[in-house]
Amino acid sequence: MNKKLSIAEARAELTSLKSEASEIMTRAGGADLIDDDATRFDEIAARATELSEYIEQTAARLEQQRQSMIDRYQRGDYVSGDGARQDHLRRRPEPKRELAGAKILTREQKLTDWGRDNGHTDEFAGEKPNFDRWIRGISTGDWHDAPLERALAEGTQSAGGYVVPSPIAGAVLDMARNATRVVQAGALTVPMTSQTLRIPRLENEAAPSWRNENAAVPEADLVFGAVTLQARSLTRMVKISRELLEDSDPSVSDVIARSFGAQLALELDRVALRGSGSAPEPRGLLNTSGITVTNHGANGAALNTWDWFIDAMGVVRGNNYEPTAIITAPRALTSLGKLKDSQGAYLAPPAGLPPILPTKQVPTNLTVGTSNDTSEIYVGQWNMLAIGIRTSFALEVLRERFADNLQVAFLAHMRADVAVLQPAAFTIDVGVRP
Repeated sequence: MNKKLSIAEARAELTSLKSEASEIMTRAGGADLIDDDATRFDEIAARATELSEYIEQTAARLEQQRQSMIDRYQRGDYVSGDGARQDHLRRRPEPKRELAGAKILTREQKLTDWGRDNGHTDEFAGEKPNFDRWIRGISTGDWHDAPLERALAEGTQSAGGYVVPSPIAGAVLDMARNATRVVQAGALTVPMTSQTLRIPRLENEAAPSWRNENAAVPEADLVFGAVTLQARSLTRMVKISRELLEDSDPSVSDVIARSFGAQLALELDRVALRGSGSAPEPRGLLNTSGITVTNHGANGAALNTWDWFIDAMGVVRGNNYEPTAIITAPRALTSLGKLKDSQGAYLAPPAGLPPILPTKQVPTNLTVGTSNDTSEIYVGQWNMLAIGIRTSFALEVLRERFADNLQVAFLAHMRADVAVLQPAAFTIDVGVRP
């Protein structure tokens, strides 16, 4: 920065530049920028990036100074002119987000925050990019009211697809995580910055032993192993009418993003629960060795009691884990919700059940013996399941394939994997009939 600005002045200039960029795009009417407009837009984009970096760095420096002052007040280093300690100025430091350098994210933490903390995301200060505006821009060339998204655009369609900018990709992946039942149950997210990633786990822990005075201490080794996440390719296609793309209000946030997120979430749920493990599909709980599987008869059995859930929880607890959620087909909740006592009053579920999360990704048409209408129940301590996600994905725009219906299709490509950290933390009931 040639001139030292305050944060307020920098933000005011950034706002003015964005307004000017919007006017240029409006004047172009959706056509490509040329001549003076193109030159000025590039100048605005460069200056906006410079201002954004300056604002971010200055804000970080001021926050560091503020925190230093708080720490000094905490220690009582500040005194008044008469030597009295300024106790009224002492404050507890605000808790810090523990994201920077994190290897595993809980369900409350966001990939967008992790990306920003670890240098994978370059966001404009004061405004978040919008996936829907970016989609409209790359598919129609209309960047009206979307100068930020245009500045973030990377790649070309002729080169095999558009790389979704990091801040936008993180937001869509967070939407997918939020809609995924296994993540809601407590499954961990592992941001993958490489094709493969090994996660250590404790496989055997020897018990402590008593000893006599002066006797040798018995050796007891901890046995460690590892599970390996390998980024596997996942694709999903979404079709959108040209009218919707052209007429959509850019102020309506992330309608298309949520559609992508919902589709990705459904498939992540399916493979996490029932993935075959045959390449290229990840291996889910059902096909992982070491997980207790309870069969209900040669031909299955009707779910007519809450005891099945309680017994499954007992299996998990018997392995020294604590069940945090139950995942099952919606039909199971319907069946149990109809249970009545001898007086016709509905039976309440027993106390102490963890959250029950229904999903259609648990099928209800499985064949067991002569029955072809059985389902499954998954119970476990879900932070013993990890979902590995590569922190970027790409889109390919298919304009001609569905042109006869005046539709544009977007083919999304991301990479993910599933790993069971401790099989003993889960149990599965199979042969569940209505």
